[in-house]
Amino acid sequence: MAANEAERARWNADAQVRGWPKRERLTTVVTPALLARLAPQPGERVLEVGSGGGLAAIELARAVAPGGSVVGFDLSEGLVALASQRAKEAAVANVRFVAGDAQTDAIPGGPFDAATSQFGVMFFEDPVAAFTNIRRHLKPGGRLAFACWDAAPKNRWLPIDVIMRFAPPPAPPAGGAPPTGPFAFADRDFVRRVLDGAGFSDVAIEEDAFETTVPYDTVYERESLQGWRVAPERVDEAWRAVEEYAKPMLTADGDLRARLAVQFVTGRAP
Repeated sequence: MAANEAERARWNADAQVRGWPKRERLTTVVTPALLARLAPQPGERVLEVGSGGGLAAIELARAVAPGGSVVGFDLSEGLVALASQRAKEAAVANVRFVAGDAQTDAIPGGPFDAATSQFGVMFFEDPVAAFTNIRRHLKPGGRLAFACWDAAPKNRWLPIDVIMRFAPPPAPPAGGAPPTGPFAFADRDFVRRVLDGAGFSDVAIEEDAFETTVPYDTVYERESLQGWRVAPERVDEAWRAVEEYAKPMLTADGDLRARLAVQFVTGRAP
């Protein structure tokens, strides 16, 4: 089996691609804070890993103009197509989106002055190998800044504990890394070991939190249970449990009030 095969299948699934514009209503709230930590400059070349629908990469491309460029790299061919279309519609020409696996593949457009990711680095089977590959695509002294989720108990908006009652547990990756998923990088000691093992220096981790209100189906959508591998015969039961879980977080208008607990991680290539 190829590296990250399960994640490749998950992120290329039709339901994931169709649902992405809803999911990113939540995550884009952190984009300004992430870009502030990356500090992109005009003329720089920047890599975004796990670029999804491309909104952050498009903002990066505007920040590095004139003279700079951005490459968005993502496992999902469907999301790469969505991001490319968005860049075209926004008339942002200095960004391109490429489908590939940042753990194993060569990434075009380097060497880069900086690399970033907005919740896209928690899904590698071998995170040390992935970050080693990312570092190799950076210039000496190149900057790294990414956002990852803090621990699940601090992010109650995601009903992962409820869903896991109805889904098989993920297989543990080789080498003792936590199972891939949203909270794989919640352990700060683990993150430091990964980046140290990949050759990064000056690693710093900063906690932050964001309050946001989004439409209910941003997070809570019956179809999304497929992506969590809930067995078809248990979907009805799982969906009822998820709806019950969400009730305390709803506004009078039926929107979802969410507190996002985030970690911003920075480092530097030698």
